[in-house]
Amino acid sequence: MKTIKILLPIFIYILLVDLSYAQSKQNKKQSLIKPVVEPPIEVERTTPNNPDQYQLRLIMENDAFGGFSDRYYTNGSRLEFHMSAGESNPTRKVFSYWNDLFITPNEKTRYLQGFAVGQEFYTPTNIKKADVSYGDRPYSSRGYFTNSLTTFTEDTSITTELELGMIGPSVGGKSAQINFHNFIGSPTPQGWDTQIPDSYSVALKTDIRKFYHRFFGTQYNVNLGNIQTDVSFGLIFRFGNVDKTPGPGSSALQPGSPILHEDGKGYWYFYVNPGGTLQAYNATIQGQMGSDKAYKSQNRSSAFSNWDSFLNNPTPDVGEKELQYRMLSEDNGKNTLQRYILFNEFLVNGTTNPYNIGLNYLIFNNIFNGAEEIERTTRLFLLSNLSAQWDQIPTNARALAIYSIFRPEGGKLPPIVRYYSYEVLSQFILDPKQRETLLQLLREEAEYRDNKTYIADLKRAVGFIRAGFVSVSNAGFLFGLHYNYQTIDFQAAKGLPQQHQWVGFQLGKVF
Repeated sequence: MKTIKILLPIFIYILLVDLSYAQSKQNKKQSLIKPVVEPPIEVERTTPNNPDQYQLRLIMENDAFGGFSDRYYTNGSRLEFHMSAGESNPTRKVFSYWNDLFITPNEKTRYLQGFAVGQEFYTPTNIKKADVSYGDRPYSSRGYFTNSLTTFTEDTSITTELELGMIGPSVGGKSAQINFHNFIGSPTPQGWDTQIPDSYSVALKTDIRKFYHRFFGTQYNVNLGNIQTDVSFGLIFRFGNVDKTPGPGSSALQPGSPILHEDGKGYWYFYVNPGGTLQAYNATIQGQMGSDKAYKSQNRSSAFSNWDSFLNNPTPDVGEKELQYRMLSEDNGKNTLQRYILFNEFLVNGTTNPYNIGLNYLIFNNIFNGAEEIERTTRLFLLSNLSAQWDQIPTNARALAIYSIFRPEGGKLPPIVRYYSYEVLSQFILDPKQRETLLQLLREEAEYRDNKTYIADLKRAVGFIRAGFVSVSNAGFLFGLHYNYQTIDFQAAKGLPQQHQWVGFQLGKVF
């Protein structure tokens, strides 16, 4: 929402500049003609097949629309305005050189200039955690403004757009998703403070759709930029009351052409669009180019995962211990119970740890479980356990327990709280010298991670299938309903979902 507030004035300004430019050219032409001479007829404006046209289109997508799991690409929205582009239109003069490489212009070729604002939000699998889980997708949000040209004939559309925007907290993904989730009664996302940091973006995108038969066509999409660089190809099968018109695009991720419509010629169709994408770069997964504020760890290990090596105190069972601690640290968002059993087995039973489940679970949650949000019923259960042992709990552990249960929603766990969690736990499993050394290592680790953002590995090949319904009435009203299925676009940890689904719709009107 914040992105739209920032980019909308730019959108309106550029639109007014283009309109005023076109008007001034028209006035100049008319001033050069003597009053006694009738003005020449502009074929482009009066030909019935090429009337002037203005249109609006809105695309909205969300995994909540279909009742699917809230993860990965979780929300996208895009608002567009398009208008006929005459020969003197600056955007047409620039972009038509590129578009005309893919089409042979004729007397029926039409041109539409477009402006759009949009935003996209991405989240990991488990939004209840303040940390991003091992091998999961980072939080990221992207906002942008575009200027485009669509060139189309009766069976082909080429849309090329120049995009300017940004990625990062300034886009407003945190507040937008928290407010939306509070409105619909969904869990509050906890990890937005870990999102990919601010960076400006620029991109050039081209979408080509060609129909060889009214029921069959192909789609190509190329993105070049410092946020995303990829190439997509797809087949389009459709059935309905439609000729070879390419029709409008369907997804906010690949919006394609706007509403292609002639007065009195409505159409409707169902479609299936399988395809794939090859990725070269994706900043919403990998972070900004050249950034020193990102880190990547294949097992999201903590100092506890190899503390024997750090302390230079090898033992015969060091390999077994490291394996146990690594399994504790490898949080994929879905294995909390299994890792808590490991924690209880190796760091509670058989040690001098005197605490019951109340404090031990909070320590486990802060150190090994990504500071996951505690449900209300669990919170009451933990409070009951803590109250039964309150007199035996040290002062620093009391403060840790109260903060951990009632900490503010929607923010990351402060490094000092994680540090105190290590301190409370380590005093019962290490001797004083080992403990002092370990806590110094933890201070350094906390400082390192607090200044960096976790990123993930890119998955080069991504498959998708889209299906839906499109209707454009005789009067130019657009309605579309779209289902999207996609394999994941990052290298996920074992056990994480390997696909994602969402539903979108689009509304529009030609004037």
